[in-house]
Amino acid sequence: MTEAAEAPLEDLDYLRAKLRELKSQAREELEQLRRDRDKMREYKAIRDEHNKEVRALIESVKAEREARDKINKEIAEAKARRSAIHAQLKSIYDEIRDLRSSLVGSPSTDQRRMMRRVEELEWKQQTALLTPEEERAIVEEIARIEAKLVKIGQEKEKQDRISELRRLARRLKEEASEVHKRVLELSEQSQIHHQEVVRIRPQLEQYKKSADTAHQNFVEWLKRVKEGEARLKEIRSRIEEIEGKIRKHMADRPGRPDRRAQREQERERIEEVVEKLQSGKRLTFDEFILAQRMISSEARKARKREAEESKAAARAEKPEDSTSTTEEPEETLEEAPEEATETSESTSEEESSD
Repeated sequence: MTEAAEAPLEDLDYLRAKLRELKSQAREELEQLRRDRDKMREYKAIRDEHNKEVRALIESVKAEREARDKINKEIAEAKARRSAIHAQLKSIYDEIRDLRSSLVGSPSTDQRRMMRRVEELEWKQQTALLTPEEERAIVEEIARIEAKLVKIGQEKEKQDRISELRRLARRLKEEASEVHKRVLELSEQSQIHHQEVVRIRPQLEQYKKSADTAHQNFVEWLKRVKEGEARLKEIRSRIEEIEGKIRKHMADRPGRPDRRAQREQERERIEEVVEKLQSGKRLTFDEFILAQRMISSEARKARKREAEESKAAARAEKPEDSTSTTEEPEETLEEAPEEATETSESTSEEESSD
């Protein structure tokens, strides 16, 4: 049970003093709540900004890694090609060594010398008078030389093959050199992207840490804001309770103030509040309470109009003899809001005088 409820109903001075005290507390709580909200928004903005930086840096790291991985894939392909060329060169050099080891003499020199010898023997065979033994010896020598010439022809094919293999080896060595150069260039590019990732990582960690700290502060101030809102809500509830008691006092009090003056004063205060709202200015706590009361009053009037329209429609549908039964409650409904208005106006005047 609140202090206001414990106070005697007739102790109007106590209620007014308590109302002023609560309004002062409410103003202080509202100002503190505004400061807490500003602080909360500040940390939220810092957190969001740092999280934005974190996301941007993560995207940068991702892009650098993708570029590096793509280059590394090209490096792997180039190295595989270089290895294949080296393997092919080894096979070529092995074949050249085998061909060289099977060569006998110099094919071109030996071939010319042997061909001259064959010509000499054939000329001798044709022009000289030879015995059968000499004739047979010349024929056998020519046969041996021709056999050697056949072998020399085979050696020539080997020499041609060696030359062909050497030309192929030169082309492959040039290609291997180009591939190796490409590997070095790609390695430099990959290293650049890797260094960029290394450079970004400390910044990323720093922004993450700052964002986490800002979020912790945001959560702390959010808790304070919620606690402040709860306290302010409790104070407003007590204010409404005391205002209700004051209105009851004023309603029961003889010689109430002039209703027209109260209405005029209330209207002026409402106009000031509306003007402040339209200009975007901040309201005081009393003005805020008045704005809430004004909204509630408009809602009650709207409900009253809806009720009157519904009753009017119902009367139009009912027979004439039932009209007398609905007129008395209608008068009561009209008087009740008027009395409530008087009470509200009296309270407003009392509050303004306080």
